[in-house]
Amino acid sequence: MGLLNYLRNKEERRLQEDRYILCLDGGGMRGVIPATILTLLEQQLRTMGDFRPLYAHFDLVAGTSTGGLIALALTAPCEEGSLLPPQEPSEDEANPVRTTRKPRNSTSLYPGPELQSIVDIYLKYGKVIFPKNNSFLQLNVIGQLFNQKYEDTSFLRLLRDIFGELKMWDALVPTMVVTYDCGKDQPYLISSYGKGNLLMRQAARATSAAPTYFTPSTIMDESTGERVTLIDGGVVANNPVLYAYMEAKRLYPESKRFHVLSLSTASTPYLLEADKTNTGMIGWMDPAKGAPIYRVYASSQMRTSSDIASVISDLEYVRIHGELSRKVRLDETDPLILAEMIFTANGMFTHQQAEITAFLTQLALRPSSPACRLIHTSGAKL
Repeated sequence: MGLLNYLRNKEERRLQEDRYILCLDGGGMRGVIPATILTLLEQQLRTMGDFRPLYAHFDLVAGTSTGGLIALALTAPCEEGSLLPPQEPSEDEANPVRTTRKPRNSTSLYPGPELQSIVDIYLKYGKVIFPKNNSFLQLNVIGQLFNQKYEDTSFLRLLRDIFGELKMWDALVPTMVVTYDCGKDQPYLISSYGKGNLLMRQAARATSAAPTYFTPSTIMDESTGERVTLIDGGVVANNPVLYAYMEAKRLYPESKRFHVLSLSTASTPYLLEADKTNTGMIGWMDPAKGAPIYRVYASSQMRTSSDIASVISDLEYVRIHGELSRKVRLDETDPLILAEMIFTANGMFTHQQAEITAFLTQLALRPSSPACRLIHTSGAKL
């Protein structure tokens, strides 16, 4: 018995020392790709006998821009009337996975959102975020140099319908989104553990304030009492893996190893042919060409983040990435192109099936994150 207890305690210590992180890239409407991959991850976990909500497997969920929206949606407690209905328990959930510890008798996990509903938000409400506008001002390139491409009234209403009055500290596991502070010229992280009193919908609006598409977002920083002007975190970390790793090290200083599952929004290599393009201010900023300067920054720093993450000694970095067959704008809402992106997501998942299965096997063997918020059977929240 002494040896068995020793081995059991050793395994418990190892599981406590390892932390698992989910990272979600930016990319506008290409967010339908990681959203689709999340549904596939959940389906595979269920075939492995693990019916816990997906968020419960991770100690930190991080995202940038559209990935930030997904991160918040994944970890937001489902509310009555929200566009994120709670997941319906399946019959198999009555028989918990054998290799996973059961929660204490007095508590259980919050249900996660129905993951298909996150995909549906892109399919059904993309045109709410990026409404077609045939006004001369929007169609005129010069006009777009002095005005954002879209008003955000409909977008703000949609964010309210998704997140209601939930605050960051309501997140079911530690959650972080990346934005950029224009006033101080530095990254600005909004997290459930650092900016907990901020509304989730405010965090979602800030992380997705893409330059030339939407106006910057202004919030009150309670720690300093200052108003902060924020833009899309994609200008500094379209792939937020390095910031997620940094935050995980701060949150879990006792941990010995970190495991990151990074979901790309896919891409086509962006090649700016200088001899065919006006590379002056208009050429670099032209909204009709997708704001080339923004695309170059996003693509280059995304590759840099992956290169660095892949050589960090205490970091297992699994990235699900693929190439699109055509260029896709951040504000693309054509149903046929969205369907193509879902097809691409399925292909990415299949292509990296071996890596994904190895990662999910670790999740299935692991207890739910100790950082999860739990529900007491009496109804009181932990």
